[in-house]
Amino acid sequence: MSFANNHHEKSYVITYKELIFTFFVFAAILFVLYPKDLLKGQIMSQKSSYDLSMLYLKNLIEHSPDDEELQLILAEQSLRSGNRALSLKLLHSLIQSDDTWVRQRATLLKYELEKVEYYSAETKKEKAQKKRELRRLFIMIYTSKMYSLEALDKWYNESIFVNYRLARHYFLNLKLKKDPTNVALLESDYYLESELGHYDAALESLIGLRKYDYSSKRDKWVMAEYYTYINKKAYVDAEKLLLEFAQKDDKYKKTLASFYIMRRDYKRASLVYEGLSKSSKDYKQKRKFFFKAVKTLQAGNLLHDASQKVKEYEEEYIDDTTARNFMLKTYMATGRLDYASNLSKRILRESL
Repeated sequence: MSFANNHHEKSYVITYKELIFTFFVFAAILFVLYPKDLLKGQIMSQKSSYDLSMLYLKNLIEHSPDDEELQLILAEQSLRSGNRALSLKLLHSLIQSDDTWVRQRATLLKYELEKVEYYSAETKKEKAQKKRELRRLFIMIYTSKMYSLEALDKWYNESIFVNYRLARHYFLNLKLKKDPTNVALLESDYYLESELGHYDAALESLIGLRKYDYSSKRDKWVMAEYYTYINKKAYVDAEKLLLEFAQKDDKYKKTLASFYIMRRDYKRASLVYEGLSKSSKDYKQKRKFFFKAVKTLQAGNLLHDASQKVKEYEEEYIDDTTARNFMLKTYMATGRLDYASNLSKRILRESL
């Protein structure tokens, strides 16, 4: 269509139909004059006009309907432009391709598309359905090694997202090889190895956590390592660990005493409680640990040692009514009636 301006010069306005016709003529010329691979490259290099690229692609596919690479490019361009329905339709057949490269690329694209669909789902039921499909696709990607280790963080996160522990274990170990002192990774590995029943590997992660985690969680890792040794019946390692930390913190001494009682080493357990009694600044705590030191010896049927222990501290607790009653009962229970008689007379004299 044309019209004349005030200077009697002719100008032309191209209609929409003429524009479309011109495009297809141009596309046909391109198809004839340029190699198909060159056109593919030109289309893939389009960064902004997806619609224009897709028009090129559809025209090319009409001339080469069996070209799966072109269909794959169209599927990707459709996904990028938001036409998920067309992308899904193309990928549904491409994922069954006999061409390994096409099949793998289609699977990766379909995973990406399903992830978008998952976040677009409005109901829990739809989300659950998409999550199952994502897990199925992820297992295909993992078992067929379609992933790239250059995107290790991405696939590790995806393994967590779809809750596939086998892949998560594999990717997590690769990440730990690159960053063996990373506390967050070591913590994740400890829990995962424990879930999988890999107790030796879990122990290695705990040792790493004990070395590198200086946060408030460190005590937690020490105790977890201790109980892992106990479960493995590695008692020498368990004792060594507790002795190391008992030098720094009294709370580990309590666990050490319990460890010796479990191992029926009542004398050592009693000595630990005695040490706690001596180092305690609170009188009630001091007395409590003294009682425990004596009772532990009694529990091991070390009656002579128990009575001698009380005799050793008799002077220190002579003015404490609760302690005096405890000492008298201990003397009688251990058969030292002479000690009990002497203590009773002394108490009577002091009370008069």
